[in-house]
Amino acid sequence: MNRRQLLFGVGVVLFGAGVVELLAPGTLPVPVAETLLTVVGGLTLLSAAVLSLLGRGERLTHADTPEVEMATPAEVPGTDLESVLDEFPGPDNIRGDGFDTRRRQLTEAAVTVLARIRGLDTGHAREQVAQGVWTDRTRAAEYLADDLPEPERELTLRRLFASETARERSHLRTVDAIAAAAGVEGRGDSQLGDGAEADGVVDTGTAGRDVDTGRHRTGHWTGVSLVVLVCVGVGLLLGQPAVLLAGAAGLGYAAYARVTQPGTVDLSVSRSLGETDPDPGEQVEVTVTVTNNGGFCPDLRLVDGVPASLPVTGGSPRYGTALRAGESVTFSYTVQAVAGRHEFGPALVVTRNLSSSVEQELLVEAGSEIQAVPSPEPLRGSVPLRHQPTRYAGERVTDTGGEGLEFRTVREYRPGDSLARIDWNRRARTGELTTLEFDRERATRVVILLDTRRSVQTGPEPEASDALERSVAGAQRLFPALLDDGHQVGIAAFGGGECYLAPDTGARHREQGRELLASDPAFQADTNHHPRPWYWIPRLRATLPEDTQLVVFSPLLDPDAARLVRRFEAYGHPTTVVSPDPTATETPSRRLMRVRRRLLVSHLRGAGIPVLDWDPSASLEELFTREVTAR
Repeated sequence: MNRRQLLFGVGVVLFGAGVVELLAPGTLPVPVAETLLTVVGGLTLLSAAVLSLLGRGERLTHADTPEVEMATPAEVPGTDLESVLDEFPGPDNIRGDGFDTRRRQLTEAAVTVLARIRGLDTGHAREQVAQGVWTDRTRAAEYLADDLPEPERELTLRRLFASETARERSHLRTVDAIAAAAGVEGRGDSQLGDGAEADGVVDTGTAGRDVDTGRHRTGHWTGVSLVVLVCVGVGLLLGQPAVLLAGAAGLGYAAYARVTQPGTVDLSVSRSLGETDPDPGEQVEVTVTVTNNGGFCPDLRLVDGVPASLPVTGGSPRYGTALRAGESVTFSYTVQAVAGRHEFGPALVVTRNLSSSVEQELLVEAGSEIQAVPSPEPLRGSVPLRHQPTRYAGERVTDTGGEGLEFRTVREYRPGDSLARIDWNRRARTGELTTLEFDRERATRVVILLDTRRSVQTGPEPEASDALERSVAGAQRLFPALLDDGHQVGIAAFGGGECYLAPDTGARHREQGRELLASDPAFQADTNHHPRPWYWIPRLRATLPEDTQLVVFSPLLDPDAARLVRRFEAYGHPTTVVSPDPTATETPSRRLMRVRRRLLVSHLRGAGIPVLDWDPSASLEELFTREVTAR
């Protein structure tokens, strides 16, 4: 028996004695004076007041369980205006000068749009912004003008109940005007960003969860002790046995919460999968069995570690029950397979004692994995590669003449020319000896390079496919198409992970590429990517063979991606960018993000690098056909 239990027992005995004496004075040989009862009642009420002050702000502390039924939603780029402006391009460079005030950042953004989209020279653009004539939106123009007017002072109902300040409203109007000047329009919105999304990050998995495995009180019976003290104090002061008895009832509840202690928790979890290598889109049944190897568990709640990328389509990965020692329980649910490798996390178990006053969290490992490898249809139509002949024969038409299939020209015969290429018909007609030339068809060595950084896992809507998913899906179709054209094709990623497949051909190489794109950790959303380009750029450059051109899949949301593309172009690797557009226009800051991306695309095109802007509504065939036609 510990000290707390001893004191609690003494308190119960003394309380019972007091009740007996109050109901039948003189029963116990204890002299009780009126003054003493008053003093004790007052002290009891004072204790209640102190307890109330100490417990102010205390709340229930039940464990929060993750929303494992939901697949991780895509982040919409442009949620935070500050981050959009921090990396907004300048009028003369790919990254701004990092101004320290929001107004100066907006001024530089307006100058950049006028200079790089409307075609004004930088000096003229700055004059227009300073004079307030760069837009027809008066308040936005006045906010960036040199003679900044005094802020609005009149009090209106809208201003009284508005959620933003006058300065924030000025930022809102100015951002909207900058986006409109760049030709990006959208629905008006009263928020600079999507605050709900920025503040409410959805927890969708158990892997990596920080769990306090020790027991802690839930606060489920908070307030019972206060009720007991108030009833006792009032009953003693007023001499009312009924009030005192009400306190005795509350004391019983408090004792119940204290006496019921949790038993020893020792659980094991096993998980079986209906299919470990399903096709993408296939339904997979997951069966979970929980066994209690310890004592009686009156309240057990379990949440299975569903991978964040797999949606639950049937049943529930949650289960609640009571388990006696040695008992087991089984439940099942269904997930939909998604392309890639998906590891199940540990099961989260929450146990409580009989009164729910004490709670304990546990993570119970049960290793399982699903790997879904797609077999996508190869891309149909021409792939817009850059001209770069090599010594390998293939189907890529070059700008040089020689042996091939498509006629190019006729020239004079040179000693050593093949007899098969002599124009014998002309020789028979004119006696002149000439040689036929054809367009040389050579294979190109290509590496498909995917931007896998954390920042590219964004989409136009939370439920839409993010840019990384679209890039991987595009690469899965482009890789076999290039192999079918006779090219040597490789795969690489930048942003993290040791992912590289050297350019090659053949059936075995085709299968290696298919499995790499489907299961390599570099292409998984939950991979911990290295954020610093200085780490992976030298490593990637060292692995690329000479005379290799790149097809880069990147949404081009930040200057780092654009600088990387230009750097590899300068290294002698002709580069083509396929850029899935993940931007949206629902809020002003998201519209400004679309403007920022448009500026980065324009910057690369101005440097002679083809950028194929891939809209979510267009297929890859439509995108490539449009590019081939334009060339």
